Amino acid sequence: MEKFDYESIHKAIMELIEAGRETDRRLEKLGKKTDRRIADTNKSLEHLKKLVGGMNNNQGQMVEEEFFNSFLKSMRLGDLEFHSIDRNIRRHIKDVQDEFDIVLTNSEIIMIVEVKLKFHPNDVKNVLNKIANFKKLFPHYQHYKIYGAIAAKILTPDTIEEAKKYNLFVVAHEGNELKLLNIPDQTK
Repeated sequence: MEKFDYESIHKAIMELIEAGRETDRRLEKLGKKTDRRIADTNKSLEHLKKLVGGMNNNQGQMVEEEFFNSFLKSMRLGDLEFHSIDRNIRRHIKDVQDEFDIVLTNSEIIMIVEVKLKFHPNDVKNVLNKIANFKKLFPHYQHYKIYGAIAAKILTPDTIEEAKKYNLFVVAHEGNELKLLNIPDQTK
């Protein structure tokens, strides 16, 4: 059995303490490198997020433009004929504000069309809010019949069913033409 004297034990302890300090220094240096890498990654992700968001906005604007041009060309939806069309109408009165993608009008009817690249079932109820807001923001149209419509490049069966439940028109594109997938009963 080997005997340890005070000096050899003290020396071993001091070496362990120094090795611990060296480990701490290395970990701190590694931590700083990791923090820099995380910061760089976060910057890259933010940049990517802006690019993807911009692409989605561009796609949405393209789809809106396509539907607007189709409505402008036909000025009708099913049997309903319109005399004017507006796009991206924004209004703010007191605590109510909204934007309406496409609004078609004749002397008796207003059609509010919400346009998306892909309409999800959860988005459909938003059109009802838009109709309510339109009535508040444009009270001079209170005697008009106001209808809502959803228009999208991508419409799932669930979305169409949800729109039917709320008596909304459902509009798709077939080639360069508008295709009605739902006409509410009260307009037939």
